[in-house]
Amino acid sequence: MKKLTVSLIALSALTATSAMAGDAFSYAKGAATWSHTKSGYLQDRGSDQDSHGKRDFGGVTLDLSHSFANNVYGRVGTEYTSRSSGNDSLFLYGAGVGAFTPLSTGFNLYAEAGLMGYSLERELADDVNGWDVIARKRSGSLYAETGLRYEVGDLELSTAYRYAKMTKDMNDFKVGAAYKLAPNWALTADYTYRHWDLQQGSITSLGVKYSF
Repeated sequence: MKKLTVSLIALSALTATSAMAGDAFSYAKGAATWSHTKSGYLQDRGSDQDSHGKRDFGGVTLDLSHSFANNVYGRVGTEYTSRSSGNDSLFLYGAGVGAFTPLSTGFNLYAEAGLMGYSLERELADDVNGWDVIARKRSGSLYAETGLRYEVGDLELSTAYRYAKMTKDMNDFKVGAAYKLAPNWALTADYTYRHWDLQQGSITSLGVKYSF
C-alpha cells in the first residue's frame, strides 16, 4: 500500500511538472514595439537631413506557440516596424519547432530551430513627380534559438539568444518578463538587443499574453 501511494505521488508530481512546462510553451502573445535603429541603409548621404543611420521605429509583434507530447512545441511569429514619417519599414516572420526540458518545477531549458525571413522597404526619395522612390529587399535563412524560462509565483522570467544569417549575421539577445493578472492572462515586457547590418539597436515591447 505504501509503495502504491509513493508511486501515485511521484506520478502526480511528474505529471504536474510536465503540465506546467507545457503551459509555458502554449500561448498567444501580442505587443506594441519601439525600436531605436542604427543601420547603413538608413543613411541619407549628401542630405542636410542625414540622420547618420539612426532612426526610431514603432510597430507590433505577434507570437503563437503550442506544445505537444514529448516536450515538443511549434511556434510562429511576426514582427513589423515602420517609421512614423516616411516609408521605411521592416517585416520579420518565422516558424520553427523546438524541444524543452524541465530543469525543476517551473524552470525550463529550450532549444528551437526553423525558417525566418524579412521584407524591407527604404524610401530613397519622396514626391518625385508625384511618386515616392522605394527600394525593397527580401531574404530568408534558417535560425536557431536557445533560452531559459523560469516561473516564480505570478512572475515568469525569460532569457534567450537567437542566430540567423540573412545578408549578414543576425544576433538577438533577449530578456523578458510576464506578470499574471489571471490564471491565463499576463502583462508582458520584453527587451531585445539586435546586432544585424539592417537593424542594430534596442527593441522594447509591452503587451499581453494568453496561455492555453
